Amino acid sequence: MILLFEEYHYPKQLLKEVLGGYAHLYTELKNGKAKVQYVGYFFSKEKGDSVFILPKVFIDDQHKAFGKYQPEDITSINADDDGVVKRLIEDGDHNVIFELSVWIYRAITQFVSRNIDTDIVDDAVIQNPTDVNGEKSQTMLDIILQLLDFHKKHRHLFTYVSIINVSGNNKIHWAKTISKTQPIIKDKTPYYVEFRNKNKVVNLDEELVILFYSTLEYLCDTYNFRVKSDVQYELLSSQKIRDLIETKRGTRSLKKIRRKYFTDEFVKLWRLLYTFFDMAENIKSHKYHEDRLLVKNFNIVFEDMIDYLIGSKTEGIPDELKNQADGKIVDHIYKAKSLIDDSDIYYVGDSKYYAAWNEVGANSIYKQFTYAKNIVQFNINLLHHWEPQHKSKDRHLPYRDSLTEGYNITPNFFIRGVVNSQNISYDEDIKEQSDVVRYNRHFYNRLFDRDTLILKEYNINFLYVLSTYAIHIDSESRTHRLRTLFRNDLIESLDKTYTFYKVKQKAGGIGLEELVRTHFYTFAGRMYKSPEDDTIWVALEKERATEAENDREYPSIDLLSRDAMVSNPLEVCERASDYGCIEKYFSSPKWSVDYAYIFQQPESESLGLVADVKIAYNE
Repeated sequence: MILLFEEYHYPKQLLKEVLGGYAHLYTELKNGKAKVQYVGYFFSKEKGDSVFILPKVFIDDQHKAFGKYQPEDITSINADDDGVVKRLIEDGDHNVIFELSVWIYRAITQFVSRNIDTDIVDDAVIQNPTDVNGEKSQTMLDIILQLLDFHKKHRHLFTYVSIINVSGNNKIHWAKTISKTQPIIKDKTPYYVEFRNKNKVVNLDEELVILFYSTLEYLCDTYNFRVKSDVQYELLSSQKIRDLIETKRGTRSLKKIRRKYFTDEFVKLWRLLYTFFDMAENIKSHKYHEDRLLVKNFNIVFEDMIDYLIGSKTEGIPDELKNQADGKIVDHIYKAKSLIDDSDIYYVGDSKYYAAWNEVGANSIYKQFTYAKNIVQFNINLLHHWEPQHKSKDRHLPYRDSLTEGYNITPNFFIRGVVNSQNISYDEDIKEQSDVVRYNRHFYNRLFDRDTLILKEYNINFLYVLSTYAIHIDSESRTHRLRTLFRNDLIESLDKTYTFYKVKQKAGGIGLEELVRTHFYTFAGRMYKSPEDDTIWVALEKERATEAENDREYPSIDLLSRDAMVSNPLEVCERASDYGCIEKYFSSPKWSVDYAYIFQQPESESLGLVADVKIAYNE
């Protein structure tokens, strides 16, 4: 088994020796280095061995594979090797490597099925071998996986065979005894001293099971994975299986017993074994063209993995938002609850398939902010009933509030696949890359300004994404859980930076329109009226930026309390969502009460204010 890593800088001579006639798979670099730009699997007819190319995320920031090995040292994984490979096998990492290779293979297969017209996949299967039904065979790895799956589902098959074979054995077969042996006659009574019993000379079921488990042992030695077997039979050696393949006696032996099996399990097992030996024999004799499944731009596959997880392909999103008018293409976009209320808003995501030593660049950050700007503008166009090229018939989402001229917040994030080399796990694990929120803004302290955009970066366990995608089990609860996780973290991040208030009209006081008009100069970009009720959101930064030009950029909430009811600062609360996961939200307002102000007013207005307070707190 040959193991390579995408984009790792190998000595050019090493790749030349390992890949031989497959020079198109690698690119030459300076200083005698070269790198492989593909991910996937192929069978090298020159080396007579399988080649697995794993994604670059398995190389850590110290340029070590799985945090332990120099990639050059584990290029050839052979059980007979000493040194680093011997350590790798003793540590059990060879099992992990084969498992990872299988997940990658399955993921690429899944990508092809989801993206039929893709041109980034280089695939071919062995063309000569056909199965017993005359259908074209799959790759060798497909057959190996089917054999492993059969073993998993029929682990006690040998027990079944033993029970069947033993039952009825050693009982006298009277028909054969009478017809085949000569009795001794005494007093006109026949006495038989020689019997025929029901023992079989050749146990065909047992023969097939032995061949099956012997083949598994051979594959374990070849591909360095482990299969637990309780079989008590004396198995054929791996060398014996190689001899069957090289002499083509494997298929000939199976053909001889082809008509001896009738149960579904044994018919399926016979077909699997026959397909395997037929394929292996053709590989050995070079009677095939290619056996490969490779993808050149694995970042596109990773993007599809994330799309599958968060469900953005099933949203019915207007095409103008995904494929924007300025030529930019958004990786992920979906509708979900706004960060401040329960109305819908678009979430924008960009998947980052980077090596461990690479960081998100300034160009990517700029583009991500531009995606959000374009989405806001698209919805404003719909609000004004202007449809570019008359394509979209979708209703706009409430981005702009016409009363305050404030804009709802557009959630925006990067999501990056990472591997923890200290803990190879397939668990769901999503963490913020840092608690820093990136801002793109024109003014300070104006969260609801059109030019204020936010951006966060998250790390997600690459193996969780990979395995979930490869298995391909749709789950609304999983999608909801991931979306809720992003929303929860963004709410917490905003709460760390801003203090949120709710403002509403006092009983007998000025209306909201006049309130906004009066304080617009001071609170523009700091106010937003939710479509859900007759209150106004106000967001003020908790700490003054050192770069702020003047005090006007940091007004006091007390300015509004003179003309309106202002709540206490809103808190972040938790509740169970429809799918049972924890969902964060801003609390209902608790209104501040200035009793001194109330009692200073005329009696009629004072009574109205008291009634207003009572209504507010009954909420």
